[in-house]
Amino acid sequence: MAKALDYELIEDSFDDTTHIRTMTEQAPLPGMGWLIRTTLYSPRHITSSVTFVPNKKAKGKLFKPIAP
Repeated sequence: MAKALDYELIEDSFDDTTHIRTMTEQAPLPGMGWLIRTTLYSPRHITSSVTFVPNKKAKGKLFKPIAP
């Protein structure tokens, strides 16, 4: 069974004018790198993008998480 990824929030913003919210999260993949997931929420659409950042010596965090 696959292990669930532990995502940490590194960016969260909301624009009052356009009513668009963006969230960016990171999940470490020990010994492989990190997954960076960005989700954009608008009044009519939800879009998500995932990027893999390779690094065989990956440890800890790529970006500093924001406080919950």
